[in-house]
Amino acid sequence: MCNTEFVPIAGAAQVAWDALPRSDRFAWLAFRRAAVELIAVLDADLQKHLQLGFTDFDALIRLLNAPDHTMRMADLARAVSRSPSALTRMVSRLETRRLVTRSRHSATEVRVTITAQGLRLLDEAAPRHLALVGQLFWTPLTPSQRSRLGGLCQQLIDNADCKAP
Repeated sequence: MCNTEFVPIAGAAQVAWDALPRSDRFAWLAFRRAAVELIAVLDADLQKHLQLGFTDFDALIRLLNAPDHTMRMADLARAVSRSPSALTRMVSRLETRRLVTRSRHSATEVRVTITAQGLRLLDEAAPRHLALVGQLFWTPLTPSQRSRLGGLCQQLIDNADCKAP
């Protein structure tokens, strides 16, 4: 079993961390590590086979599922947890590969649309990507565990949405 207890903090932060129940510390660290580890494996596979990062792929999936395969840049930035400037750089890379197009709709609104080439890339990538997600996420958990985990994650998302500035 991997050590999920190590957290490099000091002083008052260490005292506050140590004051938390061990089960709370374990839950937080295990959640964080699972997310980071799974995304790192998926990212490496996407980089190797598609020369795309996980966030690039996530953006394409978000556009695939958006009405008319289009999103406002600001909405896409929030959806993939990127700053506006980081998203601009990412969209530029995707545009260079002709996976998306960008269009200005007003002085302040720019929209991104996945192209036919972007849709083909997702069609080609889906079987391999879903097989890896299955191997890393679905197979190790029972259907009941996956259902519980999904409900717990949705509860965390709903709570975070209520707290967002």
